[in-house]
Amino acid sequence: MNRTANLKLSERVILIDVSFLNQTVEMVREVMSARLGRPLPMFDLVAWLDCLLLDAGIRDFSSAEVQVLLVQGADGDALSVCTPSLLSDLDGKACRTGLAEYVFGVVPTENLATAEALYHDLVTLVLNNVSVKQALLVPATTIDEEKMNEVTGEILRERRKNAKEQEVQVVWFRMEELTLPSVCQWCPVVPSLAYVLGIREEELN
Repeated sequence: MNRTANLKLSERVILIDVSFLNQTVEMVREVMSARLGRPLPMFDLVAWLDCLLLDAGIRDFSSAEVQVLLVQGADGDALSVCTPSLLSDLDGKACRTGLAEYVFGVVPTENLATAEALYHDLVTLVLNNVSVKQALLVPATTIDEEKMNEVTGEILRERRKNAKEQEVQVVWFRMEELTLPSVCQWCPVVPSLAYVLGIREEELN
């Protein structure tokens, strides 16, 4: 965690496990391409980030900077189905859309922890930072749901005890609805994936 200890965080943070992009997006792309009988485009990561903000209900973009932390696991530098296709092309870079300016940072496991353990550590770091007002979480689909809920719940309860700290909005993006009562907002991730891959709503019915 030596690299994360000195992270300066924005008011809005999106925390993405890279394995979600490499495995889940690839699976959706392949399955839907076969089902629809047509090729689907490569996944536009930045366009998807805009979708996540809107799906989280964020409408105030007066604070335009959004920090995007990408948790690198066993897949190395690759973003196998995305444009851009390499994490190294994103690390330390920024880009602006009509909604926000995204500032990218890549956090490698560096053989010190599993990607899941690192993700939990980063959630703790992000939610304990008083500068953060909104945190959008996209963990791996294999993450321990109960443990994730425990990590977020403990921090949010502590923040609520401190009247001086502003409430933080936490949105958890998942393929499926949570099976237990969640301490944060759940948001389905499939609609945004489909939109960015050019899949029309009527094609999903």
